[in-house]
Amino acid sequence: MKKMKRVVVGLLALGMAFTMTACGGKEQTVTYQGEMEESGLKAKDTMTFTAKGDLVQKLTEVIEFDISSFDDEVKEQLNSVYEDLSGQYNEVEGVSCTMTTDENSITFNIDVDTTGGAVKELTDKGFLQMDGGDGSGKISLKASAASLESSGYEKVE
Repeated sequence: MKKMKRVVVGLLALGMAFTMTACGGKEQTVTYQGEMEESGLKAKDTMTFTAKGDLVQKLTEVIEFDISSFDDEVKEQLNSVYEDLSGQYNEVEGVSCTMTTDENSITFNIDVDTTGGAVKELTDKGFLQMDGGDGSGKISLKASAASLESSGYEKVE
């Protein structure tokens, strides 16, 4: 009887060890922020990664474009282009993209469930370029952080 008890306890302990390993580590959320300018269009990009261990589970990106320096015709063109882009993001399963505008800015909010096929599809379409991936459609938090920091992004505490 005692021997059987030890076997059962041992199997339970082994099962718990496998369960803990399968979880892949503790859950964490990390945010990076960067600013860029191209052809007079200024943007502030905030990327938030929710990861379990090193594997990113969700990516949230908020991009704020400053269009205050452009005339009304260019603002309309930019709104049209980004509205179309928002629709293309929303065609990808596992992605939600909303766009808000006012007279001086366009803001994109993009949520990506990285546990399915969305990362690969976004990468194939040229909408996502992450050096932190391994080609499998998964995103490494550590590699992504290194890539963003080398591109001038800063970790937000």
